[in-house]
Amino acid sequence: MLRFALLFTFALGSVARAAGDNDLVNPANRLTSDNPAWRDVVDAFARKPDVTADFSEQRFFPFRKTPLELKGESRVSTSHGLSLHYTAPEEHTVVLDDQGVFVRQAGRDSAAPTDPRASGANVALVQVLRFDLPALTVNFEIFGRRDGTGWTLALVPRAAELRHAVSEIVVAGDAAEVHRIAIRRTPRQYIEILIGPARPTPFTAGELKQYFR
Repeated sequence: MLRFALLFTFALGSVARAAGDNDLVNPANRLTSDNPAWRDVVDAFARKPDVTADFSEQRFFPFRKTPLELKGESRVSTSHGLSLHYTAPEEHTVVLDDQGVFVRQAGRDSAAPTDPRASGANVALVQVLRFDLPALTVNFEIFGRRDGTGWTLALVPRAAELRHAVSEIVVAGDAAEVHRIAIRRTPRQYIEILIGPARPTPFTAGELKQYFR
């Protein structure tokens, strides 16, 4: 079984900072949870319906010459969290919500190992997809930059313990759309997720049962 519940744990490492992000983490770009210049983005996410989007993912490791590539569908629900349904190379679903992380494969659910360091990073991803700046500022320093409706955030863990799991999370998007998530621990181990256009999707009771907790 592919232990995808560990996707964001310290064991798998991190995402290298993409070109153009290198100068983002500096005092001039630091954000507070109530920054008025970002109010329109916060409001746009608050109005966002449940959505589905195709995504691709690459995981880079120092012991591999080529990245591990995965594909699937992401589902984001304001009330139920994030669901990643992988279709290749193996079919399985990873659910991240307020209760934690678990993997669903072949009709069986497996909880992710309890690790406070990993949990902080996992929760942050759910908060990012809700654009919940007040919640993110509890565990991360937030740095941001805007270009019209486009934006980029860098999240730097406040606590040393959390930095053992992830050194930085970079998220880029446009208005209420997230297009890229990069999670890094070291320059040689990282994960990058590219998310396609979101499709508004009112989830049925059956879909909630299949793809969420």
